Amino acid sequence: MKKVAEVLDELRAEERRLSGELSGVHRAIAALEEVMGIAPEQSGVLTALEQSAPPPAGRASAPKVASGPYATAGFCDAAAAYLSAAGEPKTARQIAEALQAGGYPTRASNFSATVRTMLHRLPSENDYGIRMTEGGSRWFVRD
Repeated sequence: MKKVAEVLDELRAEERRLSGELSGVHRAIAALEEVMGIAPEQSGVLTALEQSAPPPAGRASAPKVASGPYATAGFCDAAAAYLSAAGEPKTARQIAEALQAGGYPTRASNFSATVRTMLHRLPSENDYGIRMTEGGSRWFVRD
C-alpha cells in the first residue's frame, strides 16, 4: 500500500504541474486573442458575464459546461497549480481572479475574501506546498 500511496502522490504532483502549464497556455491564448481583437464568441470562450446572461428571446439556454483548467479542481489543487505556474508570490485577489478566469466555480460575492480565508486556514505544512510569505500578504508554492 505504501508504493500505491507514493505513486498516487507522484500522479497528483504531475497533475498540479500540468494544470499549471495548461493555465499558462489558456492565459497566453486569451492575451493573444485580446491583442488580435478576437471576440470571446469567435474563439469559443465566453466570459463569466456572457455565460450568466439570459439567452436571447425565443432561444433555449444550452446547458453550461464548466471549462478551464480550474473548472473541476478542488480549491487547494487549483490554487497550488496557479501558484506553481505563476512562479512568484501572489495576493489573495490575484489568486481569486486567476482561478475564476480559469473556470473555478464559485457563488461567493467576494471571492477574494473567500480565497484569503481558505489560504489562512491551511495548515502550515500542507500537502499542496502552499506557503505564506514573511509579510503574510502573499502566497507561493514551495517545490
